[in-house]
Amino acid sequence: MSLNKQQIEAIRTIQGPCLILAGAGSGKTTVIIEKIIRLINYYGYHPNEIFAVTFTNKAAQEMKNRIKKKIFINYKNNLNKLNIFTFHSLGMKIISKSLNILGYNKNYTLFDYHDQIRLIKNIVSKEFRHNNDILKKIIKYISFQKNKIYSPKKSKKKASSKEEKIFSEYYQEYNNFLKKYNVFDFDDLIYVAVYLLKKCQKIKEKWQNCIKYLLVDEYQDTNYSQYKLIKLLSGNNSNFTLVGDDDQSIYSWRGANVENLLFLKNDYPKLQVIKMERNYRSSKRILKVANILISNNQHIFKKKLFSTLEDGIKIKILKLKNEYDESETIISKILLHKLKNNLKYKDYVILYRKNQQSKIFEKNLFQKQIPYVIHENNSFFNKPDIRNLISYLKFIINQDDNISFLKIINIPSRGIGISTIKKIIKYSKYYNKNYYFVIQDINFQKILRKNTRNLLNKFIKLCENIILFSKKNPKKILYKIINDIKYKEWLLKNNKNIKNNIQNIEILLNLIDNYFNTYIKYNNIINSYEILIKLINQLSIHDTNINVSNKNNDYDAIQLMTIHASKGLEFPIVFIIGFEEGIIPSYHNVKNKNISEERRLVYVAITRAKKELIISFCNQRYYYGSIIDIKPSRFLFELPKNDLLWENYLKE
Repeated sequence: MSLNKQQIEAIRTIQGPCLILAGAGSGKTTVIIEKIIRLINYYGYHPNEIFAVTFTNKAAQEMKNRIKKKIFINYKNNLNKLNIFTFHSLGMKIISKSLNILGYNKNYTLFDYHDQIRLIKNIVSKEFRHNNDILKKIIKYISFQKNKIYSPKKSKKKASSKEEKIFSEYYQEYNNFLKKYNVFDFDDLIYVAVYLLKKCQKIKEKWQNCIKYLLVDEYQDTNYSQYKLIKLLSGNNSNFTLVGDDDQSIYSWRGANVENLLFLKNDYPKLQVIKMERNYRSSKRILKVANILISNNQHIFKKKLFSTLEDGIKIKILKLKNEYDESETIISKILLHKLKNNLKYKDYVILYRKNQQSKIFEKNLFQKQIPYVIHENNSFFNKPDIRNLISYLKFIINQDDNISFLKIINIPSRGIGISTIKKIIKYSKYYNKNYYFVIQDINFQKILRKNTRNLLNKFIKLCENIILFSKKNPKKILYKIINDIKYKEWLLKNNKNIKNNIQNIEILLNLIDNYFNTYIKYNNIINSYEILIKLINQLSIHDTNINVSNKNNDYDAIQLMTIHASKGLEFPIVFIIGFEEGIIPSYHNVKNKNISEERRLVYVAITRAKKELIISFCNQRYYYGSIIDIKPSRFLFELPKNDLLWENYLKE
């Protein structure tokens, strides 16, 4: 597409701080890519002097691929040096360059959420150990403190309740264990990076000198720690471009702070604000409805989307009896509409606020043999069969990682019982040694039964062989692990979905092979063990830039997903279901008076639609064993009446 006036201005604004307010469907990704290309082709920036930050690996990879096609020939050989990161992979890069200052060695590993839960269980008092709600609450508290850049000491000072004081103690102990295990958690990748840049002037200057131009995508989704990272890297007078849309800020539950736009305005008085308001996606009527809805929110910067496309048909409102009626009616409407308009199943999406709303649709579609795809946030790397292998990989590079040790000691089952593991933990605490050191200790082995000793020694020998092999042939280490522990045979005995398990393992093996081949080709690292360390930590934050679960992209099927999952996507025909109080807006956000974010969520849902939008609500729903009456969403009455067409399908 040819660039419009605002897009051209955004691309050509190079000097000083720049904020691009990019409305839904306004071509922001194109602008970021074209700006990077212009910086290289026309302004003489070397590719490794430009740093771009986004929130997903998929977006980062798409940018790299599109940039490579348009760079002048004299820069082609340097494109492997393009610095396009997620926030967490950038933070990891900063930390990796300063491990000695932090007191870590290069064989560090990263904890995922499951690792954190295991560690917290070992720290909390007995009455909390089996209370998952409390464990999750503690993890959330620690994450919040790190996102606010609060150390355990500062958290303790700020604690205003008995619970917060207890949690701050756990936070201190938790951090002590991370250091002892030579481990970082996910939040550390920003928290520690910010700490380094704040505390060490030389490190800050080094990175500021390295980054000649900084670009950040999805700025509205940044939290406080990410904003601090941007500020420290760019410096007060640096050149940067931030791209975002305050109307699409829908992630406060994971720390995103829309007020970062206000901080930006105050911190950079010379900030240039460019509004991209032309939408290339939706009909005029859909945009009109979206604009009127979102106008009920307060704005730091005002903007109004417009379209040069056709007016489009009215937004249909379906008033239905219950969720069963909702499912039957919407599926029938899709089938009829598809037949009349000669469309494909994948042209239709059903959006909902909560995952459980999809269940009745899934059952109905399955029974009618209609193809469908449910988009869930279950990452490939969170699958149990993959997590087990990643735990082995983490342990072989970092034997201080006690959590990974506990995960692999009985996978596959080796007959090492709970009582033995308790003895390992107790002995470890008393002598301040890691678990792997403990099981090799002769004095510890003396207190065990002969059979248990033999089982542990067999496990030790297995680990020694794998660790030794990893130093000699790191590229093939996963093949070695799978073979030595007879992993596929164990899965065959213990899992009904063995075909999926084998397929997942093959994907992981291919991913690792490709990573090694690519890294060796484009980097000057001779020691491939260093590549293994880097790979394992990138696997831990799911940062492989490889889409390992892309099988549904070309499948002709009705799409089902949460509104949150739909952000960044577009569809010809959009259904928003469950447009009711308690769902949209959610009961939780009504209680917490966070209606503005719920309105932004509806705005995101509406602006996914290109041609047609259908909204449904029910009079009754089934909740926890009871049928309850329910009211239509307050947002329904904020939409312009003249642009709505009510279709009463309510069945008596």
